[in-house]
Amino acid sequence: MFKYSHKFLEKLAGEKIDYVDFDKNWLDLQGFEVANEVPVDDDTIIELEVKANRPDMLSHLGVLREYYVFKGYGKLPEIKSKVNLDNLKSLPIDVMVQTDDVGNIVLVCIKNIDNTKPTPANIAKLLQNLGVATLNPVVDLSNYIMLELGQPIHIYDLDKLNKYIKFSNAGAGEKITTLNGTEIEIPDISITIGDADGTVCLAGIIGTKKVEIDSNTRNIIIESANFDMVKMRIASQKTHISTLASYRNERGVDPNITKLGASLCAEYIMDVCGGALDSAYIRFKNSKDNIKKVQVSYVNSILGTKLTALDIKNILENYYYKVDIVNDNEFLAKVPSYRLDVEQNIDVVGDIAQMYGYHNIEPTMPNLSVEYELNSYIINSDILRNIMFSQNINECISYSFIHENANEMLNIKADSPLYTDIKLLNPLSNKFALMRTNMIYSMLNTLTYNYSKEGECEPIFEIGTVFRRDDSTDTGYNQCSNLAVVLCGNKISKGFGIDKDIPYDFYDIKQILELVASEYSLNVELKQNSFAPFEFVADIYVNGVKSGYIGAIDSAVLKNFENGKLIKNKVFYLELTIDNLKMGVTPLKAQSKFPSIVREYNLLVPDGVQYSDIKGVINKSSYVVDIQVRDIYKGKGVTQGTKSLLLQVEYNREDDTLTGEQVEQIEKEWLGLLDKNYKITLKI
Repeated sequence: MFKYSHKFLEKLAGEKIDYVDFDKNWLDLQGFEVANEVPVDDDTIIELEVKANRPDMLSHLGVLREYYVFKGYGKLPEIKSKVNLDNLKSLPIDVMVQTDDVGNIVLVCIKNIDNTKPTPANIAKLLQNLGVATLNPVVDLSNYIMLELGQPIHIYDLDKLNKYIKFSNAGAGEKITTLNGTEIEIPDISITIGDADGTVCLAGIIGTKKVEIDSNTRNIIIESANFDMVKMRIASQKTHISTLASYRNERGVDPNITKLGASLCAEYIMDVCGGALDSAYIRFKNSKDNIKKVQVSYVNSILGTKLTALDIKNILENYYYKVDIVNDNEFLAKVPSYRLDVEQNIDVVGDIAQMYGYHNIEPTMPNLSVEYELNSYIINSDILRNIMFSQNINECISYSFIHENANEMLNIKADSPLYTDIKLLNPLSNKFALMRTNMIYSMLNTLTYNYSKEGECEPIFEIGTVFRRDDSTDTGYNQCSNLAVVLCGNKISKGFGIDKDIPYDFYDIKQILELVASEYSLNVELKQNSFAPFEFVADIYVNGVKSGYIGAIDSAVLKNFENGKLIKNKVFYLELTIDNLKMGVTPLKAQSKFPSIVREYNLLVPDGVQYSDIKGVINKSSYVVDIQVRDIYKGKGVTQGTKSLLLQVEYNREDDTLTGEQVEQIEKEWLGLLDKNYKITLKI
């Protein structure tokens, strides 16, 4: 925001201004929206919305430039000073510049001033109308110059400076007491101005009590300089100090008004407070002109116009550019020094469009050649949603933040692969204190909430983001997308023809995984493991890479959730990373012309033996084309320490019909291997 005075603008322009057309039409068209307009006595104060990329409009001079363009004067407004700073003697103290983060520097020494005189009434009134506090004439006049030109000015009491004035980067841990009496620690990134006793100013932001201007000040040094914008911004944010000077310095100041700002300030101070111009220090840092080489065809292709090089020259020169036409299709545009926002050729095109008038550009459909890159996350999400919906599983959405006590509620210890330790520095509440590394807490929270409302919960799934520590990244963190599925309750409720409820079991959640594997043609393997919060769990390996886990939640964990005691059935859980899911290739096999032989085997399997081991032995046998688990039973009639596993095995031969004797020989071989390796026998 910037407030300017109608009366002061008229003084600078030297003429009466038609504010209706200028304020309400021109400034608004140029993107400087009038936010507020307040009559004050015989003046009107206008508040403008100034975008961060146009710091040149944070002064009356900037508004005056726009007025000159509005009137079509075709020249820059001229503000001069009667004070000549050239050929003055050196300052009475040394000047040291020990950093490259300072641009142009102009220091002016004035001696024997009288700072007890009042600030001129018209200036004091203007400052007050613009919301700037008045202190004493020296400080007030420096603020007046800043509002006029946009150049921040800082003034030092020369008699309070010790030996020299030094521009440098901040040291570690130094503290200062600012002009408003606050003690702050100077951030390492800051630019400082100091003397032999230490820092006297946080450059471009605020001065210190040590060298402040007061009624006893007689000799002063005026400092007009420009500094690195990024460091200004960071230092202002870290110290939580925002001043009129820092507001401008952190957005950028025209380096070409540094000298004018110092000389005008010296002139005004001597007019009001007396004194004599004593000495000066001037250092200009070499900087290249900002010249853009632009093609006319490029401008017309962007805007959809038919402008010539001469048309563009006239448009830009009315906006203070200097343009040289190279040929009919090329021109060189020298950007005004105060236009720090013009960095690329497209910025020049933007100014051409603005000055030409958007209303003069005929709308046309763009002819763009766009390369489309497939988004694997969106594609995978759509595929997985279709699979879930086909199984009557409902989608839910939850926050990526979880409760600060989530680890304790899930009985997850610090050494667990599921441990969540990514804490937010400033969480909204304790319910949103951690970034989740898995989705178990979120899904169980949704499950228990649904039970509290409906007394049950339909199967649910979520495709969401989890966050993990990753030392290989710049930030030390990484995120990935996971699919989580929860099954709980009855798969089929008792009713007509069904005498009892049929609850979900592990094979239902496993079937969901198999459907995903089938859709993507993945090689999925389960390896039994043991960790909280699961009663039993297996790691999921996809094409040999660990990608998730599947199992049943420990019922004791559910009691740690509000309303968790309402859940009486087992809760089955699946979580799978989907970022790297890619469609595999399903090999096509010729259909055998010969009939298959299908046989069932009731095996007594000792506890602890994995099905994958059994399947691996059978699959190595000749002519085995398919294996299906038909039933698993443990209880009456089965030896303790074993389970009954009913397998269906299909045999087929592509080149001939299998005989019963051949199948008997094959099954004899793999049954013998199962007995030898795993003590698995046929149940008689």
